[in-house]
Amino acid sequence: MSIFAVGTEIVETVRIAKMIETHGEQFLERVYTPDEIDYCVQTADAPQNFATRWAAKEAVMKALRCRRRGVRWNEIEIVHRPGVGYEILLEGNALQCAADQEIEQLHLSLSACRTHAVAHVVAET
Repeated sequence: MSIFAVGTEIVETVRIAKMIETHGEQFLERVYTPDEIDYCVQTADAPQNFATRWAAKEAVMKALRCRRRGVRWNEIEIVHRPGVGYEILLEGNALQCAADQEIEQLHLSLSACRTHAVAHVVAET
């Protein structure tokens, strides 16, 4: 395996919180999967969890180099597996984009503080 690309994103938590406040369900459904929404709203710090997933999705888009290939935000899902960590699931155009570029694995690293969330994704072929 070799590294195909790396994607990195940092986002202000308050920016995502304002998007949710302003656009509500329309924003959430456009960006997040139903499972991501369910997970985040059940946590003590939902805005931070939404921001972390936003950063991860941006980092995935950059690592896949697929921004202009019709990939929708909710075709990238960030799943938390207790005791394991985070996993990236792709479907639709995101999955096709990865397959077209022979991406075999995506590695994800997430971090957050009170004000920001950051994600790093490494795509391997």
